[in-house]
Amino acid sequence: MIRIRQAVYEDIPRIMKHIDEDWKKGHIMGNDRKMFEFQHVRDEEVFYIIAEDDVDGKIYGSMGYVPMAEWEWTCMSTTMIQSLKNPEGRMLGEEMSRFFEKEMHCYNVMSPGITPQYAKLVAALGSNVGMLEHYYRLGEKNDFRVARISHYERPLVEKKGVELELLETAEQFNQSLNWDELYKDYPRRSMRYIEHRYYKHPYYTYKVYGLKLKNEMRSALVMREERVKDVRVLRIVDFFGRDEDLTYAGEAFDRLIEEGNYEYLDFYCYGINQKILQDAGFIRRNKQDENIIPNYFDPFVQQNVEIYFYTWYLDKIHVYRGFGDQDRPNRVV
Repeated sequence: MIRIRQAVYEDIPRIMKHIDEDWKKGHIMGNDRKMFEFQHVRDEEVFYIIAEDDVDGKIYGSMGYVPMAEWEWTCMSTTMIQSLKNPEGRMLGEEMSRFFEKEMHCYNVMSPGITPQYAKLVAALGSNVGMLEHYYRLGEKNDFRVARISHYERPLVEKKGVELELLETAEQFNQSLNWDELYKDYPRRSMRYIEHRYYKHPYYTYKVYGLKLKNEMRSALVMREERVKDVRVLRIVDFFGRDEDLTYAGEAFDRLIEEGNYEYLDFYCYGINQKILQDAGFIRRNKQDENIIPNYFDPFVQQNVEIYFYTWYLDKIHVYRGFGDQDRPNRVV
């Protein structure tokens, strides 16, 4: 009989084998234990649900997740939900979702990067489905090689005032930010999560900046550089704090673009008012946009990509590219 349960540390080699054989051959999460444990293990607690045959131990379904804080009733982000055809004919994807809903003590769940097929399933189960909005700010260039630009547009930035201060350590972050302000933003992320996710990544180097406005630092953002040969772009992958602080950050963003000689700066997000990002100089890319602002860099694919997500509750929620497994290597490093 197939039973659904929480994975334990000894299950990791079997889960990774399942990912490599049943998800995608050569997938990093099936072949790089360091990356697997970075994303799904804390103090030997494994953040994975599995559906296994209790006779032969075959895994017919799996569902990873990432708690965004250590306390009970945190928000969790699910990743890589896989359900195979099984001899009992059970809908294991639905059953694992129900198990997760019953057993995990969390106030909300989100999952960026779901397929349209899975979106239909979770919508039928009562979850909300949305799409991350994609914003970009072009550099002052005549030639674009990563992006494909058919019409150049760079809106004038009129509102100014934010200075970006590099927070090089987790201790700097913790001491510089007003946590009362950060906790007005949903989902709430703990300092331990932030330090692990952005300051201790085994392969990626993130830059974390505090947004200082009138000598007060109420917000922060996380950026990461992508390279294609000798061309560089900059990406915002996470944001904390007051959305309205971004209104006054356009000039600071332009300095980063110029100093780093970046083709563009982009930002996948949900929950921030479009007017705020327009005031910061961003253009919202829509499905009809002829400009191409690539999402995939590992390997590089020059095409626009829509990122769908589901969540139990949409009210006041913010979703960013850095949640779940949307910003990680896709191949063994």
